[in-house]
Amino acid sequence: MKLSVYILICLFFCVITTTNNAFAATNTYQTHLEKAQWDFSGDVFGCQISHNVQRFGNLKLIAMPGEALTLTLQTDWLYFENKQSVATVTPPSWQSYANPSASTQLKWHGTSASSQENIAAFLEALEQGLTWQVAIATSDANYQINSSPVSTQTAANQFRLCRQQLLPRSFAYLRRLDFRFATSSSKLQATHEQDLYAIYRYLQADPSIKEILIDGHADASGDHLANLLLSKERADEVMSRLIELGVPASIIQVRHHGNRTPIASNNTSAGRELNRRVTLRLVKSATQVAAK
Repeated sequence: MKLSVYILICLFFCVITTTNNAFAATNTYQTHLEKAQWDFSGDVFGCQISHNVQRFGNLKLIAMPGEALTLTLQTDWLYFENKQSVATVTPPSWQSYANPSASTQLKWHGTSASSQENIAAFLEALEQGLTWQVAIATSDANYQINSSPVSTQTAANQFRLCRQQLLPRSFAYLRRLDFRFATSSSKLQATHEQDLYAIYRYLQADPSIKEILIDGHADASGDHLANLLLSKERADEVMSRLIELGVPASIIQVRHHGNRTPIASNNTSAGRELNRRVTLRLVKSATQVAAK
């Protein structure tokens, strides 16, 4: 009899615990419509739309040169690592749709969660006045963060226009490039041309770039003097193309090293391929470097 009572008590507490977890209250955060605002900022270096969610943090849509769109949730007081939350596009309460039209998994790093998957749909939703919604589940509570779908059209239009004017590549990408070459060749490839054009565009936008360093290299195949000449031809080809695009020759410094400074073994084809290269570096002025 005592055993039966004990089992019933255990079952009762299990049911209570499960029920409490299943019906845990969801804390909803959303800026009141009359106070809602979507702020745009941007230039050729990057574009951003931000929306403050009262008492919680910010939702942001970010576009950077050469990168996919990024959706970010920045919180004021939550912190997670190695956690994911679902962001969805949903209709506002006064509209009726059966299911969310888009979703993505936000990955948490401290107080920020972000994703670059399927984010174009969130920009389209912003233009249509739909709501961004993020669901966060924790062991203690559930949170639902909603954007306020009012006055979104202007910010969305500014953001699209800004994206069209972005530079092809960011400084982080362009600051150091390695151009690979075919055996015994100094001919530029299509990818080289794209990167050189991106450098030209970046220099037009950022006057702090004071010097371009170009270093030509070769693998150890063949004669030493022939490799020295080949490395010079490769470096000169890169310099000539930059000058043709409009980069001032006065800021370009060219050196050639033959096969004297390999970065991989010349005993393998893969290593020799890495050694057949021109390294290009962008150097900013000392005042700009000190300011960072």
